[in-house]
Amino acid sequence: MMHYILYFLIPFLIAILATPLFKRFALQHHVVARQNHRTVHRGEIPKLGGGAIFLAFLIGLVVLAVTKPEMILTNVKMLASLAAGATVLFFLGAIDDKADLNCNFKLAIEILAASVAVATGWRIEALLLPAQQELTLGFLSYPISVLWIVGVANSFNMIDGLDGLAGGVATAILLSAMAISALFGNTLVPIICIILAGAVLGFLRYNISPASIFMGDSGSLSLGFLLACLTLNAAIFDVNKAALLIPLLLLGLPLTDTLLAIFRRWRKGIHPFHADREHVHHRLVALGLSQSGAALALVGLTFILGVMAYLVAHGIQMDLKILN
Repeated sequence: MMHYILYFLIPFLIAILATPLFKRFALQHHVVARQNHRTVHRGEIPKLGGGAIFLAFLIGLVVLAVTKPEMILTNVKMLASLAAGATVLFFLGAIDDKADLNCNFKLAIEILAASVAVATGWRIEALLLPAQQELTLGFLSYPISVLWIVGVANSFNMIDGLDGLAGGVATAILLSAMAISALFGNTLVPIICIILAGAVLGFLRYNISPASIFMGDSGSLSLGFLLACLTLNAAIFDVNKAALLIPLLLLGLPLTDTLLAIFRRWRKGIHPFHADREHVHHRLVALGLSQSGAALALVGLTFILGVMAYLVAHGIQMDLKILN
């Protein structure tokens, strides 16, 4: 039990200590979010808060390696690809925070990072559909898993529009994924969820309204990548066989918001990555909710979806016990 406390506490403290350093660095190098017609904040806010989350997460993995070296050795390829993919997307997002990269270039790098993760085990090979129907993916396992990781990374990037929203939603997803993967007997994913939740909550100390720093694309892309991999594997209950409903429920908010945004922009004849002010969180604020109120409502919704996902997982677990 002490190890699990350390897996949460050390990343949490590192994020608390590191966030002011990344804030200072962002201000010195003018990596800031400027107020415009699409934003809800005022003035200039530093954007490299994702650096504190990323650093705390990596240190958490080092703690895991020291305390459970056998787990690292058993899962070395998966952990290496997870850390490498998060690193690539962190730096991709950090550069984009400063220089506004071409969206097609960003997409190509995201696909590359996702492909490496999928090739090393962050994938599903069969799906449990509603009505207990099973679908074997075969060769489609790889492209579908890559599409999932890239899609979730970008959808999570899109919901990062209010103080505390992305971090709060990520925490709700991580706690649910931790519980579900533990229920299915997974030993690796729950620990990674604990480490990442500690890092995110440490950063949230500075990101709740009124935020003094944003996670930026460096945070939302790398965090979205990690959430995509973790939720995919949290849903696995039998040799790379996953329950379709579980990851869809866990990521229900960002995925639904992204699909609505793509449809909305398609109807207007604009690029799907063209930013606007019509996301779900923007609409809640337009209805009269404060930033904190809107963020809290959406985090609460994510917790409810997480409970629903856990109930689905519990039902599957009960069925497996009956069959065995």
